[in-house]
Amino acid sequence: MCSTIRNTLEFREWALPLCVFGIIGAVMKAQKIETKVSQVILVHYGEIALKGKNRPLFERALRDNLERAGKHLGAGTPRRGAGHFVVPVEAGADPRALAARLVHVPGVAWLAAARTCSHDPDAIGAQVLEMATRDGDGSFRIEARRSNKDYPLTSMDLNRQVGAQVVSATGRPVDLTTPKDTYGIEVGYRHTYIFSERLTGLGGLPVGVSGTLISLLSGGIDSPVAAWKMMKRGCRIAFVHFFNDTEGRGGVREKIEDLVRILSLTQGPSRLHVVPFGEVQRRIIQFVPARYRMLVYRRLMFRLAEPIREDEGARGFVTGDSVGQVASQTLANMQVIYDASPVTVLSPLAGENKEEIILTARKIGTYDTSILPYPDCCSYLISPHPATRASLEDVVAMEGFEVEDVMRAALKETETLILGETPAFDTADLPSASRR
Repeated sequence: MCSTIRNTLEFREWALPLCVFGIIGAVMKAQKIETKVSQVILVHYGEIALKGKNRPLFERALRDNLERAGKHLGAGTPRRGAGHFVVPVEAGADPRALAARLVHVPGVAWLAAARTCSHDPDAIGAQVLEMATRDGDGSFRIEARRSNKDYPLTSMDLNRQVGAQVVSATGRPVDLTTPKDTYGIEVGYRHTYIFSERLTGLGGLPVGVSGTLISLLSGGIDSPVAAWKMMKRGCRIAFVHFFNDTEGRGGVREKIEDLVRILSLTQGPSRLHVVPFGEVQRRIIQFVPARYRMLVYRRLMFRLAEPIREDEGARGFVTGDSVGQVASQTLANMQVIYDASPVTVLSPLAGENKEEIILTARKIGTYDTSILPYPDCCSYLISPHPATRASLEDVVAMEGFEVEDVMRAALKETETLILGETPAFDTADLPSASRR
């Protein structure tokens, strides 16, 4: 058949691939390859692939996090492929809801709710044609790739042949730059995967591979965003909130717990330590000059959080500080404050302006909760004329007042909660992912 095609005057560049296309299909039919279609989530990672000999550690962490995140939505045990994971979708589960959940797991570069089929080119073409017919009119393109490099057809062969089938059957035009629909084909070793929508993931590293940090969580916009950024770098976050009930609860506890629940969509169930801080604040107001109160207040926060950090096995703290945003966040004052911590203090928002931080807060779903009104315990200590270039020696000297007794009492009364996803988890609460 091939020699006949080559010798005709009507030979075109697609003729040989078409011939091979038919031969492959015939061989696979003769071998009775399994052609049953099933639903899966095809998950690709990026940075993990660069980890060399440590790559298996990162892959195991991502696999475990995917399984944990999807277990209440019908996810099976993820299987590792060449640069990707395949997450089976259990019967009766919603693949789109599962994909919308898993795309928020750090380490995922992109994913898609996909159908499996055999490597038979006829089966591949039939699956894509079904999707293209379902989607109606408008332009399209085919994007094929082979993680299985032993597959005889090239990616371009598949693009041309499947695209020709769709054009012939539907009349839809091809547009390689701005198509209405894009149909993905990925040839793996066990199956070929067909999908029509890719969701862009967070990238980064799987939560847990970089160790644990303590987030000093306020009820504002910045500290939740800072914690989320460190989750993307593989850190598990334990939260500490300093709570002042002098002015009544005012929904503060509920707001803080809601913020932790939202952030748990990224890292899984999270521990929140709520430290009563009212008595400590009253001592600060009594003994420290107004323009230095915020600095002493924040230094005592680190001192109070230190036993919690040790219990959590955390290697450092993370704050929402942005250089120059407020008086306590000048470089000089940050140096004074961070001196109270015996371990590293990370400030991932240090170089971002408020507009950038708000954009991220909206993206991750914390913004609407962060802006709810509440009696912020910091507001009691704000001076009309705060110090902007404090001396470490001067501030340390101001801490000579008796405070150890109320700090011990505060730690004794600290409440620890575990917050996170439950079987009643609602995917409508998820922030939307970018699609392609």
